[in-house]
Amino acid sequence: MFKLSVAMVGIVLSAFLFGGVTHGQTGTLLSGNSHPLKIERILDYKKSGAERTAIEVGELAVDGHLTLTGYPQERLYYFLEGRGIMSIYEAAPAGDVYEVRQDVSIYMTPGIKHEIINIGSTPLRYVVFLVRGGIGPDREGGLTWGAVTQRGITVDKPVVGAGVAVTKVFDEGSNPSEPEGMHLLIRDIWLRRPQKFSNAEVLTVAPGRSTRLHNHTDSSETAYILYGEGNFIWDNRMIPFKAGDAISYPIGVMRRVENTGEFPMSYVVISAFID
Repeated sequence: MFKLSVAMVGIVLSAFLFGGVTHGQTGTLLSGNSHPLKIERILDYKKSGAERTAIEVGELAVDGHLTLTGYPQERLYYFLEGRGIMSIYEAAPAGDVYEVRQDVSIYMTPGIKHEIINIGSTPLRYVVFLVRGGIGPDREGGLTWGAVTQRGITVDKPVVGAGVAVTKVFDEGSNPSEPEGMHLLIRDIWLRRPQKFSNAEVLTVAPGRSTRLHNHTDSSETAYILYGEGNFIWDNRMIPFKAGDAISYPIGVMRRVENTGEFPMSYVVISAFID
């Protein structure tokens, strides 16, 4: 098995996701046998501390094609390796077509149809955060584009609408990092008309350093390690991790992420509202 779950104070922590130990024993093959898409659900809703958040890792073979489909969850794709295109709303070339490669993220609200095509010479790998509880576009009325507020603005009755946001996460020109001291860099992942998502970022921690010990009282938090090694702190527990591992914290848990390696460590983290 590639998951290890530990119950703590009545809360299930399911975040010791050792993808390197699966040896192909889990996953779903889609498309034809010649160009398969392998999907692994490394964090399921039932085992997630966040409860409304799951994580899947996908690998699309060379010339592979994830057909045009809409899904019931908000989705945040983060591309890990390879090169491809994502066409949104309609099949390529009629849709909104974006190039995808390492460290590109694409967020979308529920129900938005999209396809992924591997146009590179190596497998296209990605991780996708699935957050349930949002509302998709009306089937008869089609897409709804409500007004978009700036980050940090709170509205009493937000308009629910469709939204897509593309971020070149490590491009300092279009997405400059924000330092918190010399030990921590924060890079935004943009969301557009989010519903249950509250935030998404990539954090890079210097060797021998960590994030501050803290908790969240209004949202859950789920993280996936891009590279590096260290420890997840969960209250008084220390949980070692490496690239490809993940954790899902519910509200109220004291948490910290430590880099115990020789090199910088980066991880994707998303937050989701609990109601």
